[in-house]
Amino acid sequence: MRLSGIQSTRLSHHVPRRFRPLPAQDADIVPSSLRKTLEAHRSSNRARLIRKVYPRTPATGLLRPWIPLENRAGYRPPEPLGTPLEESERSSKKPSGKRRTRKRIPETNASSPQNTHIIPIRYAEDITEQNPWIDFLASDYAIGDASTHLDAEIQAFDRYLTPTPHEQAPISQLNDKIASLLRSVAPHPPKLIGSHYTGLAQAHSDLHFLLPFEDIPRSRHQPRGPSATRPQIRDAHTTLLCRVESTLQSHDMFSGQVKWAGKGKSVLEARHQPTGLLLRFHCGETVPALSEYIRVQLPKYPALRPLYNSTRSLLESRGLFGLTQGNLGPEPLAILILAFLKMKQPGLSGSHRLGDHFLAFLKFYGSDINLQSSGIAVEPSGVFGADILRHSSPGEDTEPAHRRGQRSLIGAKRTASAKGNSPADRRLCIQDPTQYMNDLGRSCTRTPELQQVLSTAYERLSYACDTWEGRDMHGSILTAAIQANFDGLVALRKRLVCPVD
Repeated sequence: MRLSGIQSTRLSHHVPRRFRPLPAQDADIVPSSLRKTLEAHRSSNRARLIRKVYPRTPATGLLRPWIPLENRAGYRPPEPLGTPLEESERSSKKPSGKRRTRKRIPETNASSPQNTHIIPIRYAEDITEQNPWIDFLASDYAIGDASTHLDAEIQAFDRYLTPTPHEQAPISQLNDKIASLLRSVAPHPPKLIGSHYTGLAQAHSDLHFLLPFEDIPRSRHQPRGPSATRPQIRDAHTTLLCRVESTLQSHDMFSGQVKWAGKGKSVLEARHQPTGLLLRFHCGETVPALSEYIRVQLPKYPALRPLYNSTRSLLESRGLFGLTQGNLGPEPLAILILAFLKMKQPGLSGSHRLGDHFLAFLKFYGSDINLQSSGIAVEPSGVFGADILRHSSPGEDTEPAHRRGQRSLIGAKRTASAKGNSPADRRLCIQDPTQYMNDLGRSCTRTPELQQVLSTAYERLSYACDTWEGRDMHGSILTAAIQANFDGLVALRKRLVCPVD
């Protein structure tokens, strides 16, 4: 029988309400007083709190190393003493209780050892200011048309930036000195990698050292062994780098010039005071596969190094090159040029074509493609994006490994765009030829600025070629694109040959 709405409402008033009885363990609840309930809960929480207490005197048999005051956490250097008038004014100004004030870090003198870094290449407004590479033109060079002259200039620019034997000698001595200093700290001698290993080093290039660290559980098993980035190995790398830091800090050449870089203390940086060179240390099992790849490809593509030096100086003068966040690093730049050469070289074959290569490179990456939505691959060479990958067959077992990697890299950019992550969405995408799932351009988030610089350089260089008259032997076409000041580089090279005591 179905009850009517009136009857169900009338019956609902006679149904007794059920209350949940309070559990026995809620003895801290006082129903009649909220204040007493809160106090009872606070008292109970304090009683249950377990705190770790360190004794003031160390236990027997426990050896704790002494840590210098300047290396302890929270240490701040003492402020320099001022005049009595300044001290009285400082004491009379008491900070307000509502606002927290920061202590101002005292500025260091420009001549002090703390400011030993020199910016080698700067942007110059006056394009006719400097062209020091003109003096490095080949002795048998005969002035010709714009294409021939630009080709000769790029070769001369490469010779200008290549370290001379007098500049290479201090670098070799510094390499031996580092090996001697770390002999008692590192289990294996450090290896010089980076641009000095691949063959793309310039006179002011940083020195990258690999501290070989043998991962026995990983090396003993099949290639698919334990992860190389597991916490145990990361802690072991950090411990080794801490010992390196302590050793370098105790030496006069690096005292006060050592700092941590990278994510999670993965890289240690040290500035060599006599020469001003920057040294970077990190741990690993072997030389990175990407460095080996570039080193093997360099003899096959002779145009790689001249184009690399010209493009690097162009980006470096605009603050777009380097290992800092947002910029394009040396190895990704080399892969960009190598991918271009593999894609475009058949149409630009022949001698004296470096000028045409450079113009085509600037136009291709500056305006022909959109680097924010497209990716660059070098093995096999080509451009990939969402439209290209959409026509391929995803999820099949026959899909090549490089295509699966490209799908993953483009998918990461699309996910970042959907989540509103603008820096990750506009970052440069370069597929690692040695590990298809790795994005070499991940750190370069200034892609629009990068393309704008390349596009502007192409327009200026094209105009300089069109207006070239070919009369002046010392005239320059490349200056229109580079547009840089090299006074810092000249000073650094002098300091490299004659180190500061």
